[in-house]
Amino acid sequence: MDNIEQRIEQLHLSTSTETDRRILDDAFVAFRKESQGLHTQEPGIRQWLATGRMAKPLAAAAVILIAVGLFISGRSKDFDSVEDFYKNLGAVANICVSTFEPGQSSPIQQVWTSQDMKVRLFKTGIGDRARFALLDLANKVETTMYLSNVKTEPLTEEKLRDLRQSMTPSFALAPFFSTEDVPASAKWERVTDPAIVAAIGGCAVYELVWEQKGTASEGISQRKWRVFIDFKTHLPKRTESYVKSETDSEYRLEKFVVVTYPDESDIQEIVANNIGRPGGSTDGAEYIGTPGIDR
Repeated sequence: MDNIEQRIEQLHLSTSTETDRRILDDAFVAFRKESQGLHTQEPGIRQWLATGRMAKPLAAAAVILIAVGLFISGRSKDFDSVEDFYKNLGAVANICVSTFEPGQSSPIQQVWTSQDMKVRLFKTGIGDRARFALLDLANKVETTMYLSNVKTEPLTEEKLRDLRQSMTPSFALAPFFSTEDVPASAKWERVTDPAIVAAIGGCAVYELVWEQKGTASEGISQRKWRVFIDFKTHLPKRTESYVKSETDSEYRLEKFVVVTYPDESDIQEIVANNIGRPGGSTDGAEYIGTPGIDR
């Protein structure tokens, strides 16, 4: 029994107050019903129960059931391989990837991708100097906006081909477009360093490490990509890209990415507010432009 109690104390659980209360209530209701049923037995049984010889094991069993329930509800999804990560990410319908340079609070680039609407929106710069580019695969057009000037033109066949191939959530987020591009020697593993894990609460942390060959003058560099995956959604919240040259003793942070998951209406509204709806339409679903339309 001491070993069981020690195991329970060692469990690191993450649950909501509502979940904890529900599990506790269900366990105690079941325990109460069991006790009431036992009271209908022969007096000898009741006297035996009253001595505590069976009450203690029942109470311990209830505690174990509660602990197991909490463990299951708070457990994160395991990504045993980088293939598992890419597969899980591929099911995301809409994603926004905001890229930052170290020490900066404003992103140098934001990319919204919607697999359902078949559009990708780029934003670079901030404020009045921000530049937008909307790639609309469904209508085969590209609409750009810079300094209040809006321009729409057909997508070239080359751009269409590239857009079809890259219309995935991993674009601008993961270091490789697909798992086929990941070097065979790359290592994928879960991070257990407490300092790293504590950086972003409620996340499991994984790293992909590989060797990258540059030019003759650049030599060989070590690359490391760290991803923080939300326990509840099983989706990335943040990624960090590191590099270490042959002369470096430590990895250096190159950039970090913050990931959010907007609705279609959110993306439509961003486009409408920054690029505009065709012909002044106020219909949120009709924001996509076509060549030659009157703006």
